[in-house]
Amino acid sequence: MSEKHKKPDWLTDIQNKSWEPELFISGGIIFTLVQITGVIQRQSFLLLQTTGYIEPVIIANFLVAALNALIFGFGLHLALRGFWVASVCLSYVFPKGIQTEKLEHYAPPFKRRVNRLIDTSVDLVVWMESASSIMFFLSFLFFSLIISVLATLIVITPNSSLLELGPTIYAIIRISSYILLFFGFIYAVDFLTMGFIKRQKKIAKLYYPIYWLFSILTLSFLYRSAYYTLVTNIRRKWLLATGIAAYMIIALVITQLSFGGNNLMPALSFNSLDTKAYLGLKVDRLKFDTRQYDNTRKDGDMVQHVSIQSDIVQEKYLKLFIVHQKIIERLMDMDCAEKARSIVKTLEQRKMLNCYRNFYEVYIDDALVNTIKWRYYKHPKTNEEGILAFIPIDQLAPTEHIVEVKLNVATKAALAELKRFGMKDEIYAYIPFWKDVK
Repeated sequence: MSEKHKKPDWLTDIQNKSWEPELFISGGIIFTLVQITGVIQRQSFLLLQTTGYIEPVIIANFLVAALNALIFGFGLHLALRGFWVASVCLSYVFPKGIQTEKLEHYAPPFKRRVNRLIDTSVDLVVWMESASSIMFFLSFLFFSLIISVLATLIVITPNSSLLELGPTIYAIIRISSYILLFFGFIYAVDFLTMGFIKRQKKIAKLYYPIYWLFSILTLSFLYRSAYYTLVTNIRRKWLLATGIAAYMIIALVITQLSFGGNNLMPALSFNSLDTKAYLGLKVDRLKFDTRQYDNTRKDGDMVQHVSIQSDIVQEKYLKLFIVHQKIIERLMDMDCAEKARSIVKTLEQRKMLNCYRNFYEVYIDDALVNTIKWRYYKHPKTNEEGILAFIPIDQLAPTEHIVEVKLNVATKAALAELKRFGMKDEIYAYIPFWKDVK
């Protein structure tokens, strides 16, 4: 080995003791990342509410998927290291390992199987050491890959706000985006096949500009050295490619389950139709939704659209809170919609409250509540912004009642838009509550 590539003694020493920082880092990072994913999800909800654009949720999906890749990888690493420690302890207690001579009485098929086992005393410990270190390394590699995909999509996917430039310009941008996505797919195929297109000399020159562009867009400096280290040292390249694809799919599935159960991920569809999974607009009259009540909402859950103070109300007033959802409030009449987009001053804020009064209609037991005074409000627990009203209910009998919030939309286009968001009719919220007397 030349002096230039000679391994320094300190590096050899660190490599021999790498399991110590590995265990420390894995344990600490898993705990930290679990907390961070929840924060990212909450912030994506808030951004969706305040901006009305789905892109923050898409970005949050990829960030959480990248973090889940780390959590999943570090979890496997800890499991492998735990088994490695157990193997080391077993080799200390039984240094001779498997004594096959004591199994001579086994029938030939079973005897051959035992003879093929890895000797716990040495070989298994060495194998587990290598597997644990590789898993630790792969966790960071997959994290870098998902972040690279996110960075690429942010650059080449048109933002919904670009619609304000006009339909023609936006259509041109979308077509350009689709072309870049197609080139990105070609780049991904070459990446997962360990350079299949690079080996095709007839098309390699045509492919090079695509490779050069996406090397920049995907932040290849984060993973390229590690990627080629694996490619040039692992014989079964198909197994590595399958592992990368499976690992990233697992991370995305974990993210999907953590965001919204079986709802289609916006990160996979890039379609504003799927915002209904986040707006929570699908009204189920037979379901008791704990998010709609301040006293039953779980820690970390968001209101998302409408809430009251309790499922059993003893007060004389019903505390009704409606979250600002920019996607929904764009359906107000044009005059109000223009005010909502502007930076409102005190006078404009008062005018907007009048707009809200006309847009949100409140019914209690099918009776329209005519006199409602709205005020701006920020929920102290969820940090969601919206409007708040106190509705007198002291005249109600001590029994079950229904409060409904309906959207006063005047055009068929607005009604069609509501159906896109998962609403079957104009009912925005349906909240049962029980009136009780102190």
